[in-house]
Amino acid sequence: MTTDIIAKTREDYNRIAKYFSDTRRSTWPEFERFKKMLKPGQNILDWGCGNGRLFLMLRDYDIKYFGVDISIELLKIARKIFRSQVKTGQAKFFSNAKRLKKFPKNYFDLVFCIASFFHLPDEKTRLEQLQQFYHEMKPGGKIIMLLWNLGSDWAKIKSKKWKKLGKNDFLIPWKTPSGELVAERYYHHFVPKEIEDLLARAGFKKIKIKFVDRIGKSDSRGGRNMIVVAEK
Repeated sequence: MTTDIIAKTREDYNRIAKYFSDTRRSTWPEFERFKKMLKPGQNILDWGCGNGRLFLMLRDYDIKYFGVDISIELLKIARKIFRSQVKTGQAKFFSNAKRLKKFPKNYFDLVFCIASFFHLPDEKTRLEQLQQFYHEMKPGGKIIMLLWNLGSDWAKIKSKKWKKLGKNDFLIPWKTPSGELVAERYYHHFVPKEIEDLLARAGFKKIKIKFVDRIGKSDSRGGRNMIVVAEK
């Protein structure tokens, strides 16, 4: 089941890569909250980087950026968009397969998981990935996660169109601009206690969780996104 879901996620994102990238040409307003964590000389991992849009916010800082994704097609797009930074060595993009060659211990200052961690299909896989992050992060380094909040008003409406695989597991449809259904992406809905417990088991401390909305929008159920920050 686990390997099937991971393979499906890879295939889905390869299939929708062009369409998906077209919807991710700019940063989200929530990203502004991350700027206060940036310092010169940092090594930054963007896990589930997609077309590299987080780097739009980072490229003017004196940092080294490492983008990792499961989709080869999205990585091709990322390398094309940021070809000049790839050429200078400020940015590097890797497939998850090449991540088998681990980064050194105590290497990263910041690890970002922006709308990506919820694609991992079971508790064992999630915990192992967090433990790997922990190993590769410097003492005092931070992991920053952005997860959808299915308790929000936005998700309450959206999720009615999703297939349920279990209590908190869904398949989310992706349609082309013409309306053709081309993929159904696996997604796990994390509640705060669940992600907090996972991070603590992996060794992280000072875990903080906030619910946020897009600028100018309100939500009576805590915000459409959940930002989680924890420290090694």
